[in-house]
Amino acid sequence: MSEPFYRRAEGAVFEPSQATESPWDTSLQHGGPPSALLIGEIEKVTATHGRIAEAHVDFLGVIPRKPGVVEVRTLRPGRRVRLDAATLTIEGRVVAEARCWTIATSAGADKRVEHRASPLPAIPPATAESPFPDFPDSWHYPHAIEWRPVRGHGGELGPAAIWTRVRVPVVDGEAATPLQRLAVVADSGNGISNELPLDDFLFVPTALQLSLHRHPVGDWVLLDARTSLAGDGIGATVTELHDESGSIGTGTQPLLVQPRGPVQPPNGA
Repeated sequence: MSEPFYRRAEGAVFEPSQATESPWDTSLQHGGPPSALLIGEIEKVTATHGRIAEAHVDFLGVIPRKPGVVEVRTLRPGRRVRLDAATLTIEGRVVAEARCWTIATSAGADKRVEHRASPLPAIPPATAESPFPDFPDSWHYPHAIEWRPVRGHGGELGPAAIWTRVRVPVVDGEAATPLQRLAVVADSGNGISNELPLDDFLFVPTALQLSLHRHPVGDWVLLDARTSLAGDGIGATVTELHDESGSIGTGTQPLLVQPRGPVQPPNGA
């Protein structure tokens, strides 16, 4: 089992572990762990105000795998809806920012309605096969998560669905929230649903948006992802998100799609 994604050094300073590694460069961070870190810090200040219904994380450049400072601020206070932001600053540069809308909950306000065309697939038995066979086994991020492919996988092109379970805390000594565990894996939607071979192309998400009518219950999250390409270097991944009892919401990622070459990806996702 891998180590936690982060350790709190002091105050609002967090040190990333090898589990945060980007697949493109091990000196950078994958987009999932920083997203979970920032969203989790916002959750702490909004816990008594309702539930985060929308989280948008912008990756503002490469995210070095070095200690960073997290700062949370309220952009729009409110009793029923509020907007908060959190930034991750590394070596004096803001590398990622999360903005979360929190909406007040009310018992008996409505009824539960969720839409899905077919029943949820069962969680398959464990397999030794890597969902990311195009990357070396020494890449640490996948080892912090359990992956159970349903259809499609990292070695195939096209839409894919995979059950996931985060194995380690986001921050050492702190229990990860369901939303944090979701954020850790949601940024991998584009990674499991490639439409072009990874040996020849880069797929780099510039942001991650989670639109959620509820948070996951339990440890397992199903990513049902599909990637669309315009043919001019821009794409998008849409991931339907589920837990074992049904739909949670969606995750979306705008993509830079680029032939592999000397140009480096603009962020650590």
